[in-house]
Amino acid sequence: MQKRILIAEDNKFTAIQYTKLLESQNHFVDVSIDGDECIKKYNESIDKSSNKSNFDVILLDHSMPMKSGAEIAADILSSNPDQKIIIASAYALSTEKNYSKLKDKLIFLQKPFELSKILELI
Repeated sequence: MQKRILIAEDNKFTAIQYTKLLESQNHFVDVSIDGDECIKKYNESIDKSSNKSNFDVILLDHSMPMKSGAEIAADILSSNPDQKIIIASAYALSTEKNYSKLKDKLIFLQKPFELSKILELI
C-alpha cells in the first residue's frame, strides 16, 4: 500500500538513500532539510476538516539544525498523538529532555541500520 512519508534529514546523501528506497516501493516522499522546514511541511499537510496530516509516517533524524528530531516529534505529537513517527539516531534518546514523554510514542531506529529496516517499520 502506498504511503505518504515526510523525511527530515539534513545529510543529503542519507536523504537521497531514504528517498530512493521508499520511492522504489511506490511511496510518496517529501524531504525537509531541517527541523523548522519539517514542521512547516507537516503543518501545511493538515486537512482542515479532519485536523489530521496527510502524511502516514514521519521519518526523523535526531540530530538536525533548527530543531532536533525529538523536538519535532514532541511538537507533532502534541497536536496529533496518533501520528506514526520513526526517529533514527546514533545516540541514545534517553538523554533527551522529553524522552519520558516520547519513548512510548516513537519507533526508535538505532544507527547504523540496514535500509530495509525502514520498509519493515513503515
